[in-house]
Parts: sequence; C-alpha cells; structure tokens
Amino acid sequence: MGCRWAPDGTCILTATAADGKFRLYDTPFHRLGSASANDDNENYHTPALPDSKHAWNASLTSHQGGPPPPSASASYSFYPLFNSSSPLTSLYATCRGHSLPIHLIDAYTSELRASYRPFNNVDELEGPTVVEFSPDGSRIYGTGFKSDRTIAVFDTAIPGRECQILRLGKTRRSADGQKGIPSAIAFPKCSGENGPSNVFAVGTYSPASIYIYDDRMATSSGPAGTVVLHGGLTVVGHGRAFARKKRRFVSVTDGSHENEEPEENWFSSARVNWFQSQARGGITQLMWAPPLSSNPYVLYSASRRSNAVLSWDVRMLSALGSNVCGLQSFARDGNTNQRLDFDVDEYGEKIFMGTGRSDGVVKFYNRSNATVGGEIKLNLEDEKSPLRDAVNGVSFMTICNRSVLAVAVGSRRYEDQPDCENSVPMKTGLLQLYILD
Repeated sequence: MGCRWAPDGTCILTATAADGKFRLYDTPFHRLGSASANDDNENYHTPALPDSKHAWNASLTSHQGGPPPPSASASYSFYPLFNSSSPLTSLYATCRGHSLPIHLIDAYTSELRASYRPFNNVDELEGPTVVEFSPDGSRIYGTGFKSDRTIAVFDTAIPGRECQILRLGKTRRSADGQKGIPSAIAFPKCSGENGPSNVFAVGTYSPASIYIYDDRMATSSGPAGTVVLHGGLTVVGHGRAFARKKRRFVSVTDGSHENEEPEENWFSSARVNWFQSQARGGITQLMWAPPLSSNPYVLYSASRRSNAVLSWDVRMLSALGSNVCGLQSFARDGNTNQRLDFDVDEYGEKIFMGTGRSDGVVKFYNRSNATVGGEIKLNLEDEKSPLRDAVNGVSFMTICNRSVLAVAVGSRRYEDQPDCENSVPMKTGLLQLYILD
C-alpha cells in the first residue's frame, strides 16, 4: 500500500493490507554508493535492491491494534522534523480506520510512543483512514471518518482524546460545505518554513471534490472545541460557482434591442468539463508542487479508477465564478480499484507514477511539456516474478547526490478456494530501489 521516504532519506516506510503491518526498511547506502548507472540503458534505470545476492528485509515491523479488520485501509506519515541522529524526532504516525486510534511509533524500536483517540458525536471511538502531520510537526490531522465529514486535529505533544474538531459542514446532511468522506489531505511543501502551516487541501470520495482551506477562517459552532471551516475555495466539486449559472447581459450601444448571447468557446468548455469529470471518481491522493518548482502554486491530484494524474493552478479557483480548468494531465493505466500513488521530484520537473497493469511499469513525465520522459520496466522477462503486478507506490528522494526512486509493487490476492467462505488473502508485495542517474 504505497511507500514513503523519511525526510532525511535514511529509511522507507510501507504497509501491507493482507497482514496489516507497517514495515520500515533502512536505506542501503553501501549499495547506492557502489551501484553505477548504465548510460546505454534505454529504460533509464539501474536497480539497487533487491537482487539474487542482496536480500532486503524490513528492519522493523509495527503491528499495533491487533489483526487488520476486513477491507482495512492504512495510512502513515513521517514526522516532518525526522532526523535519524536524534531518537526524539524519529517518529511516524499510523492509522487503519474502524475503531483503532492514531498511533505514534518509534522508528528505532517500533514501540508505541503515544495514541490519539478521536471520538464521534455519540462518544464512540472511531479511527481515521487518513493521517498527516502539519508541516511544522506540531499538529496531527486525522480524517476519513465514516460517521461524519470532520477532521480531528491533535496537538502532537498532548496524546489522548483532547483535540479540535474541524467540520466541513454544519451537519452531516446539511447542504453547506464540502460533501463526501475525506480521503486525502495535503499541506503546501513550503509551509512552516517559507509560509503559513494553516493552509491545506482536502479531497473526498463520492461525490468527489477538492477544497482548499485556511483553518484560521473557522467559526465556532456546536460543542466546545468544534469549529466549522468556511470560505474554502473549490478546485473540484460543488461550490457556489457550480450551483447555478450566472445570467449574461450584453450592453447595447447601437440602440438595437437585440440581446444575443455571445458565442461560446466550446473547445475551452469541453476542456474544463473533461478535467472536472476525470476527478469525479473519488480523490485518492493530493500533492503540492515542491518549493523549488517554477510554479509552487500547483496542486496535483489522482482519482479512483482514473487514467490520468491532473494538475491545478490554485491561483485560479472557482471563486471567480466559473469551473476550474486544469493545467495539465499525465496519462496512466489506472483502471483498477487499487490506490496508485505518484510523486514529484524536488524541482517539480519530473512526475513519477505507477500503473494498474500487471506488467510492472513505472512512467515518468516531463512536467514542462507533459510528455513521457521514459519508463522503468521491473523485470518483464520472468512471468512468475512478483514484479509483474500493479505498481501501487512510488517515492522519490535525492541521496548522496543521486536520484533514487522507491517502487512498491503488489496487490491483494486470494487463493482459489471456492468451497471456503472465509478466504485468506495471500501475502504478496515487493519494495525495490532504482537509481535514476
């Protein structure tokens, strides 16, 4: 279920749905230093690990909360100030939904450091399916609750049940606010250092939508500690700009009484509708452009069963009174119910994404012209290789002045036992590193 580098590049975190475990892998610096890129390789990659001579096993495994519930989804996030030389900052947060709290795990010992327990409006423990740190690491955001469209914000230094509840609408069924179960949350990467850490984007499942909020614009409503987010700007969804069309009036200067409507730019309208329709399947991932990018105001989104990753310019939102048109689209084979992640390099020039096909291919695009820059083929010769599966996660990192891409491969599979009602999923999956230069 995806993979993610630690902020200092010393380890990689991943999760598996079959056994509900979170696995931490140490970065093989000795292999990265000795591996050499092959300039004549048209696939533009050199595998670093694993291979037949160097097995790569997880250094730590965390499994708090017992066995995974049926159809459990896992989410995890590294502490933004993670530094392996300081054990006090070597932390990551995990959640698995249902009735399980947010866990803060020690990356050195895999022991539980703290728990954050969100409760719903009937005082029942309800676990989130999405967890994310604020850019400065002072707060933990948990969302994806099935009972209501809320976001639980915890102070990292205060574990327990004390938290602030941010509501995306006054009530669950009210017509105001953002609709759907929250499925993704992302902070601008320049936040905390060069900008405020209060701005964030939220994506939801059906009806799919993307809103951008500033929690300083919240209003108190309901019980103590509960606020309603308002003034959110709509990227995709059903904001006021989508509710009704404004009437058009043509000024008459020649004395005629003809009020003919100007011609529509049908090509522009079709482009807007296409971008909006591609995101309506349900948002699965949001990511802001890196601060070193030529345009750090770009928001990338991926949707469920969508064949494209979209980019949006947040400087032109629906507050202007019209549907938002995306900047670029990057094609991929995403016709699968599995979540497929993508990542962007540190300069925002290349976009890496996995595919839902079973041939094990990673595509990367040049952002400037939205053209395919190349493919990474993951051992296509052996038909029985575990690499011939969906690529569900990619994560980019620069280590020792080398560009390294972590690739997570695998999907949940069940043994063919038609007579058995309670079939057990097979434990499949693989994590591999590739040197790109």
